[in-house]
Amino acid sequence: MVLTKFLDPHKREIIHDVIGQRAAIYEEGGFVGAENKRVIICPDYYEIVPEDFKIHVYEVGYSEKFDHLAHKDVLGALMHLGIERACIGDICKQPLAFAITAENSDYVVMALKKIKRSSIRLIPHDFSLTIVNDFKKKEFVATSLRLDKLISVMFGLSRAKAMDAIHMGSVKVNHKVIEQTDYLCNNNDIISFRRHGRVKLQVTARTTKAGNYIVEGLFYL
Repeated sequence: MVLTKFLDPHKREIIHDVIGQRAAIYEEGGFVGAENKRVIICPDYYEIVPEDFKIHVYEVGYSEKFDHLAHKDVLGALMHLGIERACIGDICKQPLAFAITAENSDYVVMALKKIKRSSIRLIPHDFSLTIVNDFKKKEFVATSLRLDKLISVMFGLSRAKAMDAIHMGSVKVNHKVIEQTDYLCNNNDIISFRRHGRVKLQVTARTTKAGNYIVEGLFYL
């Protein structure tokens, strides 16, 4: 039996494509609707139970009267402890909680006592919490659905800087690094721009008088 670390949807898709029907593939992320999941690859006669994924979920308890902790604060605190990103699963916003590989959980429980200026306590949780994403909608006019043009208009960069970012591997579409500036995006694609955020592309049926696309960007909060 092979157990991976947390994998994004693109990496899990590769596993399914490579393994095919030659073995059973199971996935679990610790949350309902999790994006990042651990994968078990095993013979199909194995009986898999949730404990086999070795995922621990912890709710972050703290006093919200004096501070507000966000996704980035929890992720930053965990990585500051030296935890590899692939060992950290999704981070739930409400309630604030995170999934982590069981192999690292004892160390995290022992070492993580404060996030920013807030003293915190880690409360073990089951797999029942649901990931809900919040978005901020913005509308844009794009001359085409090329990746470089969308990056330029949605993130307020010059076309040249957008092209440089793509060539440097800073942009992903649906969790896959895309280095082709002329890559054509589709409706509901998720575009990730390192250090700038993520946005879900919504292609509307509307166009301008000049024939340009009117698109909406659902920016992840």
